[in-house]
Amino acid sequence: MNACQKKSVSCFACCGLANLDLNAATQRSILQSRTQEFEALDMDESRFRSFRLDREKKEEGIPRKNSEIYVCPFLGYLEPSRPGCMIHPARTGNPMSQNYSFYGASICLSYDCPSKEKEEQSGISLYSDFLEAEFPEEYHRLICDSALFTLLETIPDFPDSVCSGDKKEVFRRFIGLRLHHPDAAHLTSFERLMVRVSDKDQVIQELFLPGDQPEARDLLQTMKQKGP
Repeated sequence: MNACQKKSVSCFACCGLANLDLNAATQRSILQSRTQEFEALDMDESRFRSFRLDREKKEEGIPRKNSEIYVCPFLGYLEPSRPGCMIHPARTGNPMSQNYSFYGASICLSYDCPSKEKEEQSGISLYSDFLEAEFPEEYHRLICDSALFTLLETIPDFPDSVCSGDKKEVFRRFIGLRLHHPDAAHLTSFERLMVRVSDKDQVIQELFLPGDQPEARDLLQTMKQKGP
């Protein structure tokens, strides 16, 4: 298990589904349709390319929130309610099977958002565990929010200091405020990968609605303080 696939939730931001300008129910319907069509291939890799081209054609008319972000049709359900890569080597047995995707195996297997990268380096999964427990429906929107994660890393002893103990509820409120911003609904790790803003006030203005910004600043300051 890692930040991409937890026990009860998964992140699929890299695959671009959130870039489709659709409500959650319609996105789930698309995932189900892709899954049914892909399962009919019986893992015959000679048919993977035609599947991709056919699905791209079917979905080309769906409005995108960002025209530059690719939406991979190989994202489907690995099991009920758990999206993931249907041509991942763990499923196909072929280490290069993701070469049938637009990005190819080298990118699909090596790309990490900052939060996943940090967890793999440290061996500590407190942040993803917290999001899995507290925000399961929004997990895929939050774990890859690189600008938010960059801001959280300014908190001393993060994630230990806020994911448990006396500051847990403060942290939960802070994350909840982030979700008020409409950009959080379609954010992907690709959009935010290179954002490294050092000015905390500027980050607050970018990530939170104007009415939420004063409270967000206060909560961040509370989390930065030592002790309860």
